[in-house]
Amino acid sequence: MKRWGWLLLLTCLLFPMLAGTEAVFEYDGFLQPGEECQITGDEYLSQNIHIVITSMRREHSDVHVADIYIRSLDCFQRALAHDKWKSGTMNIREFAEQKQGILVMTGDSSTSLPGGLVIVNGEVMRSTMSKKYDLCILYRDGTMVTLPHDQLDPEQLKAEQENIWQAFVFGPRLLDDDGKAIEKFSAFVKPENPRSVIGYYEPGHYCFVQVDGRRTESVLEEGKANRGLTLNELSLLMEELGCKCAYNLDGGQSSMLYFHDDIFSTPYKNGRRLADVVLIREPENPDSIPAQSAP
Repeated sequence: MKRWGWLLLLTCLLFPMLAGTEAVFEYDGFLQPGEECQITGDEYLSQNIHIVITSMRREHSDVHVADIYIRSLDCFQRALAHDKWKSGTMNIREFAEQKQGILVMTGDSSTSLPGGLVIVNGEVMRSTMSKKYDLCILYRDGTMVTLPHDQLDPEQLKAEQENIWQAFVFGPRLLDDDGKAIEKFSAFVKPENPRSVIGYYEPGHYCFVQVDGRRTESVLEEGKANRGLTLNELSLLMEELGCKCAYNLDGGQSSMLYFHDDIFSTPYKNGRRLADVVLIREPENPDSIPAQSAP
C-alpha cells in the first residue's frame, strides 16, 4: 500500500476515538489570555493566531511567504462567493470583510473544474472523483496530505469524507512523500506564472506562499519586473522552506494575497474576482478552545 494509503487507513481508525473533540495545537508564541492583539505591517499575533509574512526576490519575482500558526482548525477556513457552491464571484476584499479574514489567498477555483472531491469547512460540495487532478486533504486533526491523481482510491476517499476539514482540487502537488521537490509535472500550468500555494509543516503550522508575475513591477527591487515561477522553481522553493507537503492553487491573474485590510501582493492587472478563497481568521467560538498553558 502506498504511504498515503496507510495514512488514510490510520486516520480512519483514529477518528472514531476523537469524535466530539476539537483539535487544539500548542505553540509557545501565542499571546496569553488578557494580552492585547498585536498587528504590524507584516505580523499578526493573538491568543489563537500568529502570522509573519516575509517577502523576498526569487528567480526575478517577488515572493511573499506567510508563516502561520493556529490554535484551532476553526481558524483555517475556506469561503465560497456568496456562501454558495457555484454562485458567482467576489473580489478578495469582499471575502475578507465578510469573513473577518486576517490573511486571505486565492483558492482552488474548483467550481470551474469538471470533477474532483471538494470539501469546504467540513461540508462536501462535490463528491465525484477525478483522476485528472492531484488532491490536497486537510484532516480534522490538522494533518495535511497531497495525493497524486494517478493513485487516488475513490472508495477509500469516500470512507474518509467525514474526517476531512478541507479538500482542494487543482494542483499539482509540489513535493513528494519525503518532502522533496517533484521534478516532472504533467500539468498544463508548468511555465512561469504568478502562484498561490499552501504549505504544511505539522498540525497547526502552515504557510501561504504567493508569487507575483506577468511583468508586474517589483516592490522589492526598484526598476525590476516580476516574471513568476515555473512549477519546478516553485517546488524547489517549497522544499527549501522545509514543508512536508505543498499544493499549488489557482494562479495567474487570480493570484492574490490579502493581509489585514489591504492587498499585500501585486496582482496582474489588479487581479480578478474569485469564486473561492482560503483564509485565516479568529475562531468563531474562542471560548470553546481550552486555554493554553503559560510557557
